[in-house]
Amino acid sequence: MNATLYPNFLAEKDCFSLASDFHNFATGQDGWTSLVVDAGTSVAVNDARGGILTLTTAATDNNEVMVRSTTELFLPTAGRPSFCRARINLTQVNTDDANFFFGFASAAGANLLVDDGGDLRTSGSIFGIYCSDGDTVLHCYTRNGSTAIDTATTVSNTDASATYREWEIRIEEFSTTHCIVTFLIDGVYLRDDTTYANVVAHRVAYASLTEMNFVPGYCKAGSANSETPLIDWAIAAQTR
Repeated sequence: MNATLYPNFLAEKDCFSLASDFHNFATGQDGWTSLVVDAGTSVAVNDARGGILTLTTAATDNNEVMVRSTTELFLPTAGRPSFCRARINLTQVNTDDANFFFGFASAAGANLLVDDGGDLRTSGSIFGIYCSDGDTVLHCYTRNGSTAIDTATTVSNTDASATYREWEIRIEEFSTTHCIVTFLIDGVYLRDDTTYANVVAHRVAYASLTEMNFVPGYCKAGSANSETPLIDWAIAAQTR
């Protein structure tokens, strides 16, 4: 008897994803775009097993660099959970200088993190893990227009050289009107720096959320030193 063969796409037809091992990179291709408008900034693949994407700010304070999905593909809504995950090395030149963001953001572009440690911009839709110049820990952050939640965690914002961690955000249905957002590092839920025992969980309304880019990495220099975070691989997915 002849078997009917189905492509793998049909097995995964109820979700969509954007993923890369970063064995090559060219802005505007394969679904990825870079932000490299400041002098000396770059996004490039380095020689490494499987490929490593290096973001370079160059040694100028407030220089910024980013890799993001070319289009805004992700929009949390009822019945459509989503997540993003990436293997990242954030070895800071100084322990509290780098401004770094990972996650989802609408209109992801210049000044996603404000100059001089001014934290995240105050508009649009944002679901992320970040740190600013002056921070020593990671923050969990969600924003829907004028409503934002910012939670400092117990987890350090810097890695030892050549040491990677897996950053992850899960956006799951809480009700027909709200989602619940949790944040993980190496598969462990991030906890509130104030209460310690409490897992960080942000409740966010679906109404008024806008489509978002996936941002595996955005970095802004916090001093006259070049920051060079590394991204080994990245993936984001959502129920279709």
